[in-house]
Amino acid sequence: MKIVFVCTANICRSPMAEGMFRKMIEENGLEESVFCLSFGLAAKEGKRPPENAVAVCREIGVDISGHKARNLSSLKDLDIFDAFVVMTETQAYVLKQAGVPEDKLYLLGEEEIKDPYGTDLDEFRQCRDQIWRQLQVLFQRLCRFIRK
Repeated sequence: MKIVFVCTANICRSPMAEGMFRKMIEENGLEESVFCLSFGLAAKEGKRPPENAVAVCREIGVDISGHKARNLSSLKDLDIFDAFVVMTETQAYVLKQAGVPEDKLYLLGEEEIKDPYGTDLDEFRQCRDQIWRQLQVLFQRLCRFIRK
């Protein structure tokens, strides 16, 4: 299964989601069955996550310090992914307009995840914790389709 996490700039929310989801994959021995990446709809290629994003992930044993932003437009083949997980309804709309089938689009959680860029550590922690809770739900739902 191939999953892509999408936000706007690919420096805060989607890299945090990718890192935390990868940790879930590894802790459950699913590295051979699940592949995940993250991209941004308006990412500046190569930009690094802000230190607050790196710090709050480090607090839970997730290292995103080596992440470099990737723009979704650099992907040649969207069909290779099984699921596109977005942070906002607007991002889902943009992907739908770009040709991603609706049955491959998932909003991470029941409420949108606000971009913490430019905020303090507490805001980043709240964002991280919201993403973590919703990733746990997503992971449980996806486990039904994943084979070791």
